[in-house]
Amino acid sequence: MHHYKAYQLNIQSDFPIPEFTQDDNPGVPDVNIRHGVVPAALENVTGKGVLYQATANQFLLSLNDVARYLVQNGSEIIVEPAVNSLESDMRVFLLGSCIGALLHQRGLLVIHAGAIHTGQGAVLFTGHSGCGKSTILGELMRRGYKMMVDDVCAVTLDSDGLPLVLPGYPRTRLWSDAAHKLEQDISIMERTRPTMEKYERQATDSFWDQPASLRRIYLLTSANRDEIKLDPMPRIHTFSIVLHNTYRQQFLDGLEMRAPHFGLAAAVAKQSGVTRVTRPSHPFRLTELADRIEQDLAEV
Repeated sequence: MHHYKAYQLNIQSDFPIPEFTQDDNPGVPDVNIRHGVVPAALENVTGKGVLYQATANQFLLSLNDVARYLVQNGSEIIVEPAVNSLESDMRVFLLGSCIGALLHQRGLLVIHAGAIHTGQGAVLFTGHSGCGKSTILGELMRRGYKMMVDDVCAVTLDSDGLPLVLPGYPRTRLWSDAAHKLEQDISIMERTRPTMEKYERQATDSFWDQPASLRRIYLLTSANRDEIKLDPMPRIHTFSIVLHNTYRQQFLDGLEMRAPHFGLAAAVAKQSGVTRVTRPSHPFRLTELADRIEQDLAEV
């Protein structure tokens, strides 16, 4: 049996998940992950898509040639791998949609974002796929900041009702062009999937493993312009930005979590500021972008 820590949860798994942080002093597991038989369909479905079905307590993800996954009650994930499927492929969806669904089931606000830790708290980078979240995260890590999460970011409220970011696990994924910008040698990195030009990097020494108050959210965008602009957004827009960048928000209706999600998003929006970062579409100008963000953080 394998024991891990991620998102402040004690995780027990009957197969290795090398992306997670090993827990040498495990407590009572909050989450069990195991191989088992997964049904082809759920009963009393309240939400579905092409690859998934959901009820208030269950989430089923079916991927031909990879695996079927059943996420239950925020406390269990059952995986039935397909014949001849690769373990690396199986873990990609386990650590993405399935962990996202589990965190939703546990009542957390799940944002599609990367996060670093600063002396004043956690800073999130969100935006559409391809906007540069992992790239700017990697550059700031290169400058000495520690990462908290790369992609699936969980936020809760502390005892005073203030937003608290939970540490995920110390693994980043970079497309080949992002790795090139960060001067990472992809020849010594694992591919995320054999058919993808995306690569894995374990970052155990650059990982912040404790919860941190949410300091700032940066919304990354690009445009056909030469300048880099940072624009603080009016608080009235923060709620819609958090909603729009919720991780797999299409799952919420089927999981019957839309109402509590709205409440948590509103509470986070009330306490957090968002700055929109607009960079040129080409070239990326990574060094200048990171300089501007560091300067902005020093002034916030």
